[in-house]
Amino acid sequence: MKFCNSCGHRMDDDEAFCTQCGSPAPTVGGNNNGIGGGRTGTGTGSICSAGSTGGAGSNNGNTVGNNTPIAAQPAPNQPAQGPTSSIPLPHGAPNPVVTAAGAAVTTAAKVHTKKTLIIIIASIVAAALVVTGVGFGTYKAQLWGGKTVPNPTDLGVVKSGKTDEFSASDVEKSLHKRGFKTVTKQTFSAKPKGSFLKYRGIESGKRYSTRSQPITVIASSGPGVPKGTSGQPVQNVTDSLKSMGVPVHYYKVITNTDKTKEGTVIASYPNDGQAVSDSKTGIDVGVATSGSGINYDVVGQDKSEAKQQYASKGFNVKLVPRFSSKKMLGKVVDSSPKPGSAATGGNLTLYYGIDANGMNDAVRFDPTNSDINMTGVNAGLAPVEGTYCTNDDKCITLSPGENSGDDGGRSWVKSSESNGDDSADGTGTGHALLFCHNGGDPGCPANTDPKKGAREELYYQNKGAFELMDSTISQITCGTDIIPRWDPEDTCVNGHLSHDYPSQNAPMSGASYEMKTHYVYFPVGSDVKGVIDSGYFDKDATAEAAKEKDVDTSRPFFIRRDKSLYKTTKVNVPTLDSPNPFVPEVEQPGHKMVATKPAPSDETAYYLVENPQLDWSSLPEFTISKDGSKADPKPTSKNATPDQITAAAEKGDFSLIAGKYCTDSGKCAQLDKTGIITGMPSDHPSNQLHLANSNETWGDQAHNSKLDSPYLSLIGPDSDYKCAAGTGSQLCYDSGASEAEIQKPLFTIYVFKNADTSGWYNPNTSTISSPLFDPAQGPATAAKTDRPYLYVVGYHMNSAPSDDSVYHLQE
Repeated sequence: MKFCNSCGHRMDDDEAFCTQCGSPAPTVGGNNNGIGGGRTGTGTGSICSAGSTGGAGSNNGNTVGNNTPIAAQPAPNQPAQGPTSSIPLPHGAPNPVVTAAGAAVTTAAKVHTKKTLIIIIASIVAAALVVTGVGFGTYKAQLWGGKTVPNPTDLGVVKSGKTDEFSASDVEKSLHKRGFKTVTKQTFSAKPKGSFLKYRGIESGKRYSTRSQPITVIASSGPGVPKGTSGQPVQNVTDSLKSMGVPVHYYKVITNTDKTKEGTVIASYPNDGQAVSDSKTGIDVGVATSGSGINYDVVGQDKSEAKQQYASKGFNVKLVPRFSSKKMLGKVVDSSPKPGSAATGGNLTLYYGIDANGMNDAVRFDPTNSDINMTGVNAGLAPVEGTYCTNDDKCITLSPGENSGDDGGRSWVKSSESNGDDSADGTGTGHALLFCHNGGDPGCPANTDPKKGAREELYYQNKGAFELMDSTISQITCGTDIIPRWDPEDTCVNGHLSHDYPSQNAPMSGASYEMKTHYVYFPVGSDVKGVIDSGYFDKDATAEAAKEKDVDTSRPFFIRRDKSLYKTTKVNVPTLDSPNPFVPEVEQPGHKMVATKPAPSDETAYYLVENPQLDWSSLPEFTISKDGSKADPKPTSKNATPDQITAAAEKGDFSLIAGKYCTDSGKCAQLDKTGIITGMPSDHPSNQLHLANSNETWGDQAHNSKLDSPYLSLIGPDSDYKCAAGTGSQLCYDSGASEAEIQKPLFTIYVFKNADTSGWYNPNTSTISSPLFDPAQGPATAAKTDRPYLYVVGYHMNSAPSDDSVYHLQE
């Protein structure tokens, strides 16, 4: 028989655990080198056997030290009764005397107290278990302790039927329903725009507090050029660009490699940090390389130094102003041919940076030009070319119109967001942007008119700013037709055009003015505050802009009028002379245009992106090997050099110059990769061309087939020489036949792109100075070489090539 040390419950000798409280059974016996601590009973009727349970120590409970038993002593005046138990005492301590009855009472009391305590503890434990169970259940139910961030599939988000991808916006909505806050970050990837990519900084399947920081959801912006690509060694960016899932082309760009290490990415299209606009053409990457030409880093060079440098290399250099940032004033911002192009001479235009003070000089031309009015200012030639972007990457490109020139005349810029035919006189459907308006005349009128007073356009307000207005601002819409306001020969009746030759104030019906493209341009140095204070911008829009970050005036920018911010974008026109509320009006004194929305701020501004684009089609392409090194590919028609074209033509391969060639009048010829040409004058027996060798003659001149001149001689077969004596050049000329008696093969010259043909023309008298052409045929203006061209040569009396006599390659 034994008893539990914890609760006092009686246990059988063979029980290892207490059946009452579960504690381990007491041990019996020990190692006899400690103090026995068994439960003892003293006196008659003890319910406990001496030494029945183990206590403190590890002996048998009945000995001290070296197994010396200690007998119980009787109490004073009371004889010892019954058998006594040995009581373990500290070594040397006096032996107490305990009666058997007292020991029994004490033992019973202890047992009772322990049972009560056990019940209380058991109750507490049970209650704790209940609470724990409830807590665990509610935790598991995510009623407290945060919530699990699930995968999109666990959120119940379905893939888009078009893209087979999860939508980032759908993921966000589902997270919001679970109590999470979210923010969205965009990044370029091969997945379609708006697709969910991942979470940032957290893992799906783990619990997070809904009160903590918002969950960052990474959404795809579609393919693009990651920010920071430019300036990296090309081998460091190949993987990230390849991951965009669109074609990636690498081009050699001529650079001063003393400044920029060869193999460095120096440009791209789209620009660094912008999205791909055409997934078929993909991404173009310009990589620094050494060579002869116009260094890419001419950009940023002082304009005078650059002019002197390239003039010394044989270029005919012209400086042209263009608006730039403050840091680029007086420095080269672009060039034509483009920076990075291979070239050995010819015409070179260097564009340099100006601020608001340079506007008038930039747009002023010879007032004797009959197509520009007496102010000598061309309304379409604001020097604003370039790409402009907002901080959230919305971009608009302003570029020269197709027929614009550098020296005056009808010329203009156009916007990439406009549609329609190029037209500066207001008769087209858009494109042209004017900073002042004078009906069909592209020239700007004087500031004041005795009858109409001062003009309303910003250009005349001496604040440096100006509008860029759609050239069709004077058009009245009549159904599907338009009526120019300065031409009072038409009217509108019930929305249909009528040729009734009305008076200026004749009533119309079904006619309207519509709000059109309108930009407010601020060069560096403009009085932005003055324009705002004048009330030009809407009052509420100005108050809203004041809450935002100030616009950066160290860069040129424009504000795009946003039609979506207006309740009214179309108004009826009762008479032909009714003022247009959407433009600065010049016909009605006292008229004021509707205030512009939005107002200038860092969020609404379209800033000039100063990253000149390369002429990608003229650059040699190369491939990147697996180890990141460069490897030159087979040349193509877009990037072949004159040396490569010549080498291929010598082998009979015309693939590098094959294509469609047309005159300005629309006559076209087709040259295939074998040298067969069709569409040229038909009085030649054969249309098969080959590269002439130095022994072949044409009249009294030998053909040029080398690069000491900027062209190749392409001629038909010798069998096309025919005369009375027979066939072949040798036979015909040996026979004594005259030039007029000899039928000859087709002879055409191929002039390289960007070739310097200035030696053919006398720059002072426009007379011809090349022996290949006959000066007696009169003066000529050099044909443009911005594209390769073919020119058919006769055996004598040839005039020099001009734009109206050559066949330009149609790229």
